[in-house]
Amino acid sequence: MSSPPVAMRHVYCTYFDSGYLARGLALIESLRAHGDFSDVVVLALDEEVKAFFDAEGIPGVRAIDVGELERSTPRLLDLKSSRSRMEYYFTCTPLLIRHTMDVYATPGSVTIYVDADLFFFDSPASVVEALGEGSVGIIEHRYPQRVAKKLSKYGRFNVGWVAFRDSSEGRAVLNWYADRTMEWCSDIPEDGKYADQGYLDSFPDFPGVVILHQPGFNLAPWNTARHKVTLAISGDVQVDAVPLVFFHFHGVRKVRSWFTTSQLIYGSSLTKVLKANVYQIYVNALARMERDVAKKMTAPLLVKKRGAGIVGIVSRGRKAVFDRATIMTGNALKERR
Repeated sequence: MSSPPVAMRHVYCTYFDSGYLARGLALIESLRAHGDFSDVVVLALDEEVKAFFDAEGIPGVRAIDVGELERSTPRLLDLKSSRSRMEYYFTCTPLLIRHTMDVYATPGSVTIYVDADLFFFDSPASVVEALGEGSVGIIEHRYPQRVAKKLSKYGRFNVGWVAFRDSSEGRAVLNWYADRTMEWCSDIPEDGKYADQGYLDSFPDFPGVVILHQPGFNLAPWNTARHKVTLAISGDVQVDAVPLVFFHFHGVRKVRSWFTTSQLIYGSSLTKVLKANVYQIYVNALARMERDVAKKMTAPLLVKKRGAGIVGIVSRGRKAVFDRATIMTGNALKERR
């Protein structure tokens, strides 16, 4: 990758395979639609994603393959045979952030990791501004009280949006984070740890770490029940009377012509505003991206299944039951053109 301009203040990084390519593109489009033209580094988790971005040449998007990350952190390759596919991906999170920071090498700038299933409804700059002069930015799950105990095993903070400044304090936390995921990164919660996410609980022990409390940041199925989501006269969605900046569309799945949500799983109602003014916008964008990608890909987009053997069969069986329940209870929707 060529060196970015010195004026660069923040850069994004994310990762996904071809099954989530449309989501990643929807994320990037939402950043651009709200005035953020910062570079986005994509760790392509399969050859199809790398080939897609190489062929498309999307301005400001830089795709790298897993091999580049493994060369920058040789120890990572040694872990590949002992970890599941998802555990290996989770291990990569802080390593991708650090690799991106090293490539851009712009002291004082901020490198932001974002999950591919985020989507912005307002200016992404407001999130960076909330970080202020902080060295690390993290966002709480904000679980409603009735499910907080049950979900606490997944950690206090969500890894969907995490920012690190290229400073001594920022790098100290990032290096500690990278060491921890290489030591242990199981997809099964254990002793207060969970994948790449549980380690965020220790971040506030470091100096320079800022917890971003704005309710419009990282609204998600697991916390919508805790907030009042309304529609302003302008037509913009508000969360506790402040703008919705970005939503985390965790658990959205394509089931035939339906897009199911995970609102039911978290016992959170899919309200009229959420359905018409949040999920519908995302579903429309996602469906459009899927069609666009399908025209350019030689193979169909497939979300790689998690789990193998009996565990995988049971997991997929449960999902099928939830899918039916989700559709029947009105927690699913279809594209509207």
